[in-house]
Amino acid sequence: MHSNAGLRVELGFILFTFFAVAPSIAAAIGYAAWRGKPKSFDREMYWTVSVVSGAVAGFVIVYAIRMQAVDGWQHLVQLACLGLGALIFGVAMGFGVGIFTRRRNSLTQNSSE
Repeated sequence: MHSNAGLRVELGFILFTFFAVAPSIAAAIGYAAWRGKPKSFDREMYWTVSVVSGAVAGFVIVYAIRMQAVDGWQHLVQLACLGLGALIFGVAMGFGVGIFTRRRNSLTQNSSE
């Protein structure tokens, strides 16, 4: 009984992270991009950060899945790696959204001249 309850808690943690926390991070980054923040980022920089963070997230998630965790602290490290990978994946999604929602600074500069 105890292991079944533990598995359900782990599954709930993983699902909550992937389907609630990561999209929330993506929405926050996409909203910041829509507002034009940070000023030093352009669409190419959003593209670069999205691809790099997506690759890092994929590496961390695959590492967590392939980890040979038996029990105890190794299993906690596996869950932590999976959660970290999900958070980084949310960042990658956010910068991916930022590619399309980023306002162009050149339009506002040209219209004021």
